[in-house]
Amino acid sequence: MPAFHHISLLTKDRQENLHFYTELLGLRFVKNTVNQENHRMLHYYYGDYQGAPGSVVTFFILPHLGHRYDHENFIATIGLKIPKNSLPYWQGRLEDYHVAYEKNERTLYFKDQDQVAICLTETDFAPLEPSHQVKNTIPGDKQILGLQSTQLHVAEPEKTRDFFERFLGWQTLDQRIWLNTTDFLEILPTETSEASRMGRGSADHIAFAVTDEAELDRLYQKAQTQGWHIEKMISRGCFKSLYIREPGGNRLEFATLTPGFTIDEPLETLGESFALPPFLADQRGEIERNLYPEYRKA
Repeated sequence: MPAFHHISLLTKDRQENLHFYTELLGLRFVKNTVNQENHRMLHYYYGDYQGAPGSVVTFFILPHLGHRYDHENFIATIGLKIPKNSLPYWQGRLEDYHVAYEKNERTLYFKDQDQVAICLTETDFAPLEPSHQVKNTIPGDKQILGLQSTQLHVAEPEKTRDFFERFLGWQTLDQRIWLNTTDFLEILPTETSEASRMGRGSADHIAFAVTDEAELDRLYQKAQTQGWHIEKMISRGCFKSLYIREPGGNRLEFATLTPGFTIDEPLETLGESFALPPFLADQRGEIERNLYPEYRKA
């Protein structure tokens, strides 16, 4: 079972974003939809062919998005894992696309067009199953397996560590919470009280996978009992989610594994049309009319 469910960030230019994550990284564009909190804003999802939990990176697209300021608290870094013996292929691919990178042992470090830090780490895992491989120019045995890591930057790491231990039973060792043999969450200290400001490349939240709604309900009740900052529990259509602010101020999501991206469109044509979850379907005309005008010009 995946430890991570997805990570969601902000971007300004949807075409650059689409090119980077589908053309360069080879992820599938699995969902073209709307931000459910702001129906003027598009929301793009990328993942493996199935859009499986643990493989997904999403972006909210704001045409007039400004510069981000990572100060007191923020989420940073998209850590991705790749199969055994695939690092040389990815090193050559980054060079072919003229993407500057650094290499340290089995990891390549580089940035996307919004200056989001990306780590591509070779593991000892086998390639994706054929049913999860994206139909593109990247060989199936070299394709990205899914999310591996991210970082929470906070002013008081001990309070964030306490949250994860009390709420989830996850212990921190040398600033890392190991979710399984390869995947981890880093909790790192910040050194300023200046407020962070969201902008291009900011991460809105990191989402962790929850088996089903019964488990999600249990987490909700536990969060209430322990007095954590619950933002909301809500159905997103493709999954049901619980949002909590950890003590450092970063947004965390706990999302169910089902029903998945095929709830509103067939697997074979995921991402090819503007999709809306069932509870927004009757608002399609209004939503499409009120999208940011920059989208309609494209």
